Amino acid sequence: MTTAQEVKDLKEELRALKAALGIRETEVVSAEDRADFIAPGSEQHVAFLGLVPAESGNGDHITYTSPRTGTTYRLEDEIMAFMNFHDPEKAAQLTLQQKVNELEIPPTVPESAPPIWRP
Repeated sequence: MTTAQEVKDLKEELRALKAALGIRETEVVSAEDRADFIAPGSEQHVAFLGLVPAESGNGDHITYTSPRTGTTYRLEDEIMAFMNFHDPEKAAQLTLQQKVNELEIPPTVPESAPPIWRP
């Protein structure tokens, strides 16, 4: 069985080998400090989901008004993604509703979640 000292020695050898190859160890930063972090509900999140704020009752586009906030959204591209569906209008409407729900209901992490799921 491997002893604790042998494990420490192996870790040090690995660090030295990585340093020789130019591989740096990165420090752990919080999710909010990462360059690719998008805050839930932000304008960047709206754009990331492909949503566009819209006027209620606009006949040119499929719109969805959120029951939580009363804000009306439409999809940025409601045609191309749904052309192969049997009923593209219904598929676009359901997708729009799902994206608005994703935008307005921030994700939660259960207390019993393993550490990998805790950003």
